[in-house]
Amino acid sequence: MKLISVFAVILMLAALALPASAQVTIPTGTQIIVRTIDVIDGNTAQAGARYRASVDDPVLVGSETAIPRGTDAIIEVVSIQEGKEMVLRLREVNLKGKTYGLSTAFDDIDAKGKSKSRKALRRGVGLGALGAGIGALAGGGSAAAIGAVVGGGVGAISAAGAKGKQLNVPSETRLIFSLQAAVPLN
Repeated sequence: MKLISVFAVILMLAALALPASAQVTIPTGTQIIVRTIDVIDGNTAQAGARYRASVDDPVLVGSETAIPRGTDAIIEVVSIQEGKEMVLRLREVNLKGKTYGLSTAFDDIDAKGKSKSRKALRRGVGLGALGAGIGALAGGGSAAAIGAVVGGGVGAISAAGAKGKQLNVPSETRLIFSLQAAVPLN
């Protein structure tokens, strides 16, 4: 009986000596900055599509690192509007083999690009001049005129096929998401 009592006291002391694993909760409003791994192409992306990212800045709760830099994350396309706007959210992070679902504010990505008209004009004039120069070398006056028309036409076709505004999120893009609900980590 005495042996059992001594053993019980030793077990209780050992339990008290072990640190309690404290649960950390990341509060609402905390910003999580991620860097994309995958390219998110606005021409092929669809609502619900998921893309890989990684946490770019550690997420701190007080002085404790709750989510370290480099933690795997998943971004999801919430909606996409025909080449004009794409809405993304940070869906989850995978921390120490456990996946934590997140509720974040959406990040809107707008199409970026330049007007095609000025670029088309420069391309048409440049290729027209090149065609005229080649025509002049090849056969003189009438060949130069034909070369100018052909070169200008190639410039116009090439400008028409050029891409205007792009709705893409390149790899290595930093995105910032704000938590809409607290996330308990255990």
